[in-house]
Amino acid sequence: MTPDFRTDITLPADARILQLVHDYGYNLAVLADFPQHQAELLAQALWEACENSIQHAYDDEPGIITVVGELTPNALILAVHDQGLPFDETLEPKLHPIDTDACRHLSQHTLGLSLIHRCVDEVHWINHGPQGKELRLTKYRSECCRLQPQTAAPHGPPHEPPVAQSPQDYTIRFVDPEDALRVAQLMYRVYGYTYPRVNIYYPDRLAHNIKCGIHVGVVAVTADGEIVGHVGLIRPELGSLAELEQLAIAPSHRGQGLFKRMDKLLQGEIQRMELVGLYAEAVTVHTISQEGSENKGLHAAGIELLHLGVHFKKLEIIQHNLGYRDTKPGPVFQGETALVFYFDYLSPPKTTRLYAPDRHRQILTDIYRNLGVPVEFLKPEPAAGNGRLSVQYRKNYGVGLIQVDRIGSDTFPKIEQACRDLCDLAESVAVFLDLPLSQGGTPDLCEAAETIGFFFSGVRPGFASDGDFLRLQYLNATLDPDRIHLISPFARKLLDYILRDKTRVEQNR
Repeated sequence: MTPDFRTDITLPADARILQLVHDYGYNLAVLADFPQHQAELLAQALWEACENSIQHAYDDEPGIITVVGELTPNALILAVHDQGLPFDETLEPKLHPIDTDACRHLSQHTLGLSLIHRCVDEVHWINHGPQGKELRLTKYRSECCRLQPQTAAPHGPPHEPPVAQSPQDYTIRFVDPEDALRVAQLMYRVYGYTYPRVNIYYPDRLAHNIKCGIHVGVVAVTADGEIVGHVGLIRPELGSLAELEQLAIAPSHRGQGLFKRMDKLLQGEIQRMELVGLYAEAVTVHTISQEGSENKGLHAAGIELLHLGVHFKKLEIIQHNLGYRDTKPGPVFQGETALVFYFDYLSPPKTTRLYAPDRHRQILTDIYRNLGVPVEFLKPEPAAGNGRLSVQYRKNYGVGLIQVDRIGSDTFPKIEQACRDLCDLAESVAVFLDLPLSQGGTPDLCEAAETIGFFFSGVRPGFASDGDFLRLQYLNATLDPDRIHLISPFARKLLDYILRDKTRVEQNR
């Protein structure tokens, strides 16, 4: 596999350089071992991104663009930088000479941005303020670990009971990059493809994250080298927060005390890292992962009504694999499911001071009380100057995220445009909006966002650079509340509030 490297070219913002940009992207994709047809699609996506910058950044004045190519063990990243007009997410839908069979099914109206989204795995718009803006495209190099589910005999039960293991010795140790494939296989056999963090199913990505310290895990290994247990956490950007992964123990190795032994080693590592908080996301098509989060001392702090779009294994098989009994056969589930966001402070603040809309203050008080933190609400202040936000489309989940890092007088129009693009062009089923609760302009910006359909979702403590995020949500698909199954009384209370707020926003539009 080609080692890591980074290269960039700086070019005039002139349409005559587009063929050079295309060839640059194509050759990088070939170097990353993508097949020829995928390399062509990636080159076309880079062409589209650069042409957008050329057409919209400089108002026909001279300018430059910088194209960056970065190759890592798990991804090819292509980025286009310019220092022209502040943040314009709109990509013009144009047809260009380069064509492949994979591009022909796209309509003329949606070809521009839609082509980019369909050709790469992640699209990030990043506003660097006075340093300009960036459109970053990511294409992963590895394929998902696709294990075939075990099928039942024609006249037998949908699963076989686990064979009880006699007591044996297990090695409890930290996970190594070489363990990635076996961990992915274990997670599939226990959870199917229901686990929200899909990188766990990509061995190359998982190995890279283990090597970098982003993934910290503990495994239980038998004498013959089989990995039969795993518990771990993810540290995005190696920050002060970490996401707890769900426990996975092979059904035939339960009852051996593996969780306590693995968790003891992991807890020692958590203390060493001096983390501020732990969080987890649990699906709601079943309550198994919610129970795991509750048992670890985490508390519900938000619900995203439409997030994960995936095809699940039969639920009775998953429940059986996790040790549940007396389960009834059920249909294979396909579609979007809600996620519950769980959080726990390891070093709770004495008081959290928030700028929040009046109507949401009571539910915010309840959420923070549940987290063991008192709240003080501050008087709103008008926003001024230029804002800063980033926009992401998460292809694996089919959702968009708009993150506001600094609120300015120009922020709401950018949110409105980004939401429109994510829904109309990227076809996101939902868009999430994060507003910084430590900034005085959040109450007014929340009110403005509600006029275009955003409603309450919850809070994300510690996720903002200056504190906590208020998360709102916008649905671009039909919601079926009967698919949402919750285990805790507080989560049900939170869901009731969210559904009422959704109705209020819809009635006021």
